[in-house]
Amino acid sequence: MVKLLVPFLSSKGFITLCSSRVLRPIATTSTTTTRVPSNHRFHIARASSSSSGYTHPKMESEYYTFGPYKIHHKEVFYSTDLSFAMVNLRPVLPGHVLICPRREVKRFVDLTADETSDLWLTAQKVGGRLEYHHKASSLTFSIQDGPQSGQTVPHVHIHILPRKMGDVEKNDEIYDAIDAKEKELKQKLDLDKERKDRSREEMTQEADEYRMLFL
Repeated sequence: MVKLLVPFLSSKGFITLCSSRVLRPIATTSTTTTRVPSNHRFHIARASSSSSGYTHPKMESEYYTFGPYKIHHKEVFYSTDLSFAMVNLRPVLPGHVLICPRREVKRFVDLTADETSDLWLTAQKVGGRLEYHHKASSLTFSIQDGPQSGQTVPHVHIHILPRKMGDVEKNDEIYDAIDAKEKELKQKLDLDKERKDRSREEMTQEADEYRMLFL
């Protein structure tokens, strides 16, 4: 069963889509070929060339741009020609990741049609895999678009959070939590402080785990 994702504006100024669906197990031994739109070529971001699968030519030495900051390729677990998915320095819930356009774009309205399509196709794919992986039952997709909405890093990014029953006391509290973590993320990146919550090793390990979902 496929459900249409309808965007709405929450009281916190977030562009939000919520999905609730039951995912079928991913059969790792299946020989069925999934048809992918011709304009949505994708790459599996890999930290090591020893893994099987396609490697982007620049993947081994590439840093990804996230606003004025550089994200190490080991923290990126999935990428296409136009988008990439990275683990979060301070996740609100297990599986909380960010989907970003490769090009540095400050506002959602400034994305091209191809970038917009690719960003959401990437979010759909990543969200589905993480929901199943974390044994969740729903997903929250959220964008903070502009400084008054709580955006602190001037680069479009989609928050994806696998959701479970009772993960937060009141559902709207998740947006307050995202807003708080967004501000903490900018402070961490600006000051380059020691990562007390999540080390580079922890984030790399999580990215390696998620990368396997796309092999």
